[in-house]
Amino acid sequence: MLKRLYKMIPWLVLALIISAISATFDGWVNIKIMGILDDALAGNITMIKSKSVTVLLFAALLVPLGILVAMSNNYFKKKTNLLLKKYYLSKTFQKDIAEFHKENNGKYISALTNDYSTLEANLITGIYSVSNGIINFLVGIWVISSVDIRMLLVGLIIIGINLIVSIVTAKPIQKAYKERSDMFSEYTSYIKEVLSAFHIVKNYNLKEKVTKDYYEKSESIQQKGFFIERMLSFINSFQNFLMQGSFYGVLCIIGYFTLIGKITPGGLLLVVTGIERMAWPLFEVSEIFPKLFSSKDLIQKIEKTLENENTYEETVDIRSFNDKIEFKDVEFHYENNEQIILSDINLTFKKNGKYLIVGPSGGGKSTLLKLLRKYFNPTKGQITIDGHDLKDIKKEQYFSLVANIEQQVFIFEDTVKNNLTLYKEYTDEDINEAIDASGLREFVNNLPEGLDTVIYDNGKNISGGERSRLVIARALLSKASILFMDEAFASLDMERAREIEKTILALKNITVINVSHVIFRNTRDLYDRVLTVKKNIS
Repeated sequence: MLKRLYKMIPWLVLALIISAISATFDGWVNIKIMGILDDALAGNITMIKSKSVTVLLFAALLVPLGILVAMSNNYFKKKTNLLLKKYYLSKTFQKDIAEFHKENNGKYISALTNDYSTLEANLITGIYSVSNGIINFLVGIWVISSVDIRMLLVGLIIIGINLIVSIVTAKPIQKAYKERSDMFSEYTSYIKEVLSAFHIVKNYNLKEKVTKDYYEKSESIQQKGFFIERMLSFINSFQNFLMQGSFYGVLCIIGYFTLIGKITPGGLLLVVTGIERMAWPLFEVSEIFPKLFSSKDLIQKIEKTLENENTYEETVDIRSFNDKIEFKDVEFHYENNEQIILSDINLTFKKNGKYLIVGPSGGGKSTLLKLLRKYFNPTKGQITIDGHDLKDIKKEQYFSLVANIEQQVFIFEDTVKNNLTLYKEYTDEDINEAIDASGLREFVNNLPEGLDTVIYDNGKNISGGERSRLVIARALLSKASILFMDEAFASLDMERAREIEKTILALKNITVINVSHVIFRNTRDLYDRVLTVKKNIS
């Protein structure tokens, strides 16, 4: 992830250049104003007049420069945030499907929300703030050294003290932030689970239990946040004590030099201004450094969620399905579970064939479909497509040949058309054919804006049957070579389901593999083969 930040260096450099120009102008104006003060005390009116116009012009430039500083800073943070989130989401979709389903996806939600919010505050803002603080600190030293060059040594000592304290205190902060991030992952998963089971909580009167658990988890997170803030308060107070002591010492030295006549009154005020300029970034940086260092563990945790345990390299390109899919002595059991789900599976699915897979609940028919979808590899044996081992075929290319009709339907919050086409280009003729074949014509005709009607929140404003038919139309529109169906007709009335099944089975240039417990007598004979799965095939 940190490598991605290198891409944002130009934007950071631009923002810091603008900040440096603004700070330098401001420092120069302060130096000139203090010179004008000394001229005023000396009664040198001519010098005051000659200097004032130039100083006022440069001071006026500080307004647009201040606006540019804010804009460039915000642009850097915006671009960096978008870059890192885009990186995380793209890497998430590179996860192995089986591994993703095995894990609790609450941790991905937590990473994209809580963890990235923490990174924005601690890392992205921290990088800019520290860099900008250094610029302002250096300008402060320049301002002071224009009065006495020995102030450079004082500045370096103050920087050293601040850096040492930050490094020493970083480790406990890192640990606390990581623990809090882990707690947020569990917390997010819990909330997702509870809201998904809302109807169960209501029907079984579990409100008190859920409320109690929610309170305990929330309290733990708040307590951890309180612990972090308390720790930071002690660290910041100690750093502030050291720095303020250093600054007071500098003021005493400068005051002494003023009394003995080695520094003018204007020089005294200039040093005070310079110290204030140095103090502000140091106080800010002293608070940011522990948070900045703590980002390392959080980044490692985020990166860990993106790792695939299965590192098998897929090497075979496949552009089309030409012959058959074969199972050869296939056996399968899930990881960490020795119970055999499928054993001694030997079968062939020929191109453009139509196959119905039936069997008892728990018999392995859904697992067989997952193997065909390349979600898992066989524990033993081999699955081949056109003679190539399925595990060697690149997922993206294989998936481009396949369409899926799932029992669990997902609908995007978008128009009917975009849900049908999945943002790909199709002719109106193709779209209308898919609508007719899936039995969606009446539904589409009755929509207030036709295909441009928006479907909300995963299809909350349409019926379950309409959602199923929409997904069937989506699959038919894709013109895939292979169609996998998983209980595709479970949400449809029998008459509509029979009509759609007949239409699908009449398609010429597609291989259909349908896993279903819904079997119609007048469509069963339309299949080339009906397979019964009960650990093996019959």
